[in-house]
Amino acid sequence: MKREELYREIGLIDENLIEAVGHSGTEKRKKSISKKWVVLVACLILYSSTASALLATEYYKNQNSEPYIRYLRAEDMELAPVTQYDAEKFLHALKSDNEEHVYIAINRLVECFNDQKLREKALKELQPFLENDNQKIADAAAFAIDILSKSYRSPLIFKLADGSILFTLFNNYSDYGSQNVLWRIKDNVLKEYSSFSPPSMYITDIIPSPNKKLVAIVTCSNKSEFVQIINIEEGMTSPELVESARVKYGAQKELDTWIRTDYENYSYADKIVWKDNDTLEFEGSLAYQDTAIIENVTVAYQFSKKVIEVKGLSESR
Repeated sequence: MKREELYREIGLIDENLIEAVGHSGTEKRKKSISKKWVVLVACLILYSSTASALLATEYYKNQNSEPYIRYLRAEDMELAPVTQYDAEKFLHALKSDNEEHVYIAINRLVECFNDQKLREKALKELQPFLENDNQKIADAAAFAIDILSKSYRSPLIFKLADGSILFTLFNNYSDYGSQNVLWRIKDNVLKEYSSFSPPSMYITDIIPSPNKKLVAIVTCSNKSEFVQIINIEEGMTSPELVESARVKYGAQKELDTWIRTDYENYSYADKIVWKDNDTLEFEGSLAYQDTAIIENVTVAYQFSKKVIEVKGLSESR
């Protein structure tokens, strides 16, 4: 019942009470008053219940329109279980007329390495692609077969001191390099070892140390290059060395060293070599104030001691 109707009801009761007083007999007045008061109390109860329900509805409506989330996990944002790897999907894609789909499927089929039946099926289905007119597809098939057959003869496969092997997929798919994911086979089991976040979008080189215990990984964007050293067995990594050299040399020469929000450095590494089993050296082209200033340097990093040395190129000769 609305508030106006309630007030009107109260007004009617007042009028009836006045009218009742005009009649003779105490009993009539009592009956009239009793009846009207029952109506009044009932109306008040009904109004109170309706108002409470409306307030509750409005409260929960506001609660639902303003969610409170303390922390978002990756799986929460999926809103559903993440789809598991489906080799059959990629086997089917090999029959596609779309060469890009075929190329993707060939590379992804390497991931069925751990399932013997699927691995054998993939090996059979990949054989015809060795003679494909598209060289990129033929090369991808040759590499996938090399992995799935456990031959490990490709120069793009790196055998390490601990008996594991390291490689990337989608080798040189871009003008910039390969997919930015490292895969590792250890004890006959394939796992994704590591991946790199932007701006390290492509892997350009994998360079093991002479004793094959450390690996230098060179990554790039279309603007910058980056170098890291990884001890694959122990899971230890160096800082990113190009940016580290840029910051250190900038401090030495009192140059403004701006760090961009996208972490691009507009700097490059060249002639990357292992001086010994622990020390990596390279020549760097380091950019300051975007590219207003370019400094050519030599960089040496000793992994065990976490020491970096940066010298102007002319100083080191």
